[in-house]
Amino acid sequence: MLVVVGNRLTDFAQATGAVTAQMAIERLAQDEPGAGFVIGQGVGDEEARVIRVLGQAKGVPIINFEQDGLRAGQTVCHKHHPENQLISMPRKVDQDVFEADLLMDDRNEIMSDHLTGLHLQGMLLIEATRQMFIAVGETQYAHLGVPHGGYVVFNRLDTRFEQFAFPIYSMIRQTVTDVDQPRDDRTSFSAEIEIFQEQGRVAHTSVQYTIFERASLKPKEEKLARKAVEAVVARAEESLVDERATQFPGRVAV
Repeated sequence: MLVVVGNRLTDFAQATGAVTAQMAIERLAQDEPGAGFVIGQGVGDEEARVIRVLGQAKGVPIINFEQDGLRAGQTVCHKHHPENQLISMPRKVDQDVFEADLLMDDRNEIMSDHLTGLHLQGMLLIEATRQMFIAVGETQYAHLGVPHGGYVVFNRLDTRFEQFAFPIYSMIRQTVTDVDQPRDDRTSFSAEIEIFQEQGRVAHTSVQYTIFERASLKPKEEKLARKAVEAVVARAEESLVDERATQFPGRVAV
């Protein structure tokens, strides 16, 4: 069996004996494709579909450890482009415990600029964590009145990276430790979020966040934004006055 990773992850493929998605497709197009394939991270949805279809046609086993290979979607992940949607729909596995698959496409916005080494970037794991806790709040606690597409405010985000995460199957688990509704228009959560791979837990995040009704928070945010702009303009005007006073000593700058 050969692990299949995204086309941009050539260093990982060369170092480990894995193959890129394009290499897997080319092998499957041959008369005797040989080994079977295990789908890893970085493989786009269309590439994964082609690999599965060709594998079935050639009688080659295609292994995918994901329980749900469908991305959670824009309204759940709060990301418009599919390649930036990093998780599957959260599934309940126990009381206040939810899991999802990491579904990383190597065209993801975080990976589009530069790659370092063979591991997945830490910021990618943080973004997957962010998508997870928003998705859990909005889809698993709707019975409390938590809105879809609400305003999500982070109060605390503390992430520890425990070992390298590589482009192989990854699972995210969120355990909600506290839910509070101080007002009808908002719900606050505390949670522990863990990311696991075959080698064990790779990252752990403690998070506190609040989901607001959009209509209730937007006016406050707009007011704070205007005050911030006013403060910047006032500082700029003061700087201009000071600059003129320096250039023309003894004269009043207006």
